Amino acid sequence: METLLTVLVAQYRPDAAALRRTLASLALQDTRDFAVLLADDASPQDHFAQSTAYLAAQGITAVGTARLAQNGGTVRNVLNGAQQAATRWVLTLSPGDYLYDAGTLSWWLGRLRADAPRVAFARQAYYTPQPAPTPAPGETPFDRTPYDPARYDAARIKRNLLLFDDGISGCGMVYERALLIQALQAMAGHVRLAEDFAVRLFAVQGVPIRRYDRLTSWYEYGGGVSTDAAARQRMAAEWRAMVQLLHTLYPQDAAVRKAYAYFFNNRHKSRLVRGLIGRCIVPQNHPFKKAQRAWQPPVNGDAAALRAIYEAAGDALQV
Repeated sequence: METLLTVLVAQYRPDAAALRRTLASLALQDTRDFAVLLADDASPQDHFAQSTAYLAAQGITAVGTARLAQNGGTVRNVLNGAQQAATRWVLTLSPGDYLYDAGTLSWWLGRLRADAPRVAFARQAYYTPQPAPTPAPGETPFDRTPYDPARYDAARIKRNLLLFDDGISGCGMVYERALLIQALQAMAGHVRLAEDFAVRLFAVQGVPIRRYDRLTSWYEYGGGVSTDAAARQRMAAEWRAMVQLLHTLYPQDAAVRKAYAYFFNNRHKSRLVRGLIGRCIVPQNHPFKKAQRAWQPPVNGDAAALRAIYEAAGDALQV
């Protein structure tokens, strides 16, 4: 049977323990009908030899590696890995993020065969690793309703992604590989760290984004390129770069034009004019924005499933 899915683990200076747990979550899977691609962004230590040996000992032998000679950022790293993969779909993870439970990949394979989605996301369980691995509040996106296959609302999805800051995390997302490569090739040289902005490009292009309601990944909250204060500032600059790219590619798209006007609201204008532009495009008293600000994200996930990953990786848990 043809292998359909590659788990693409994108890493840069990976913490060895976090990487081991990510690989342990692969080893726990109740199927071996998948490939693995380890993509490294020119780290001083890529751990490829140790990682491939560990996976082989667990019966996972369809493992490839891709290493950038010079640091290029997450977009180029994932692009390089996707280009080296050979399956129709790829699922993206980073060290410290894990497949949710032993049945995750079997479930994804069933959905790929049944639905053949071009882009798909499911539910995440956020967790904090210290002082002990613990499920934490968190979920993206806030508004999941327009992604319902029975009532799909492409215009609302585009609005939410481009204007209302209601993005989808790339952790555990599944992409049709050729589609992801095409998007990242367009983004490379413009966006450096946010490969998951490809979803916002897909929204502008009209590519359907499939939602599922099963938990499929653990997302480490508080680390990585998007969850501490300094990283959030960097990601804001990344988003401006993405908006600039979208405006260059799709200058006639109404949502793109609004996003460009909003995020490039010229500072040389008077404060009154800038304020009017901002409030007209993204009204802060809009019911969506009010609900978004008041929302309390759920705590998803069974702590026992999280502990099982740590135990499989050989961690001594203090619980």
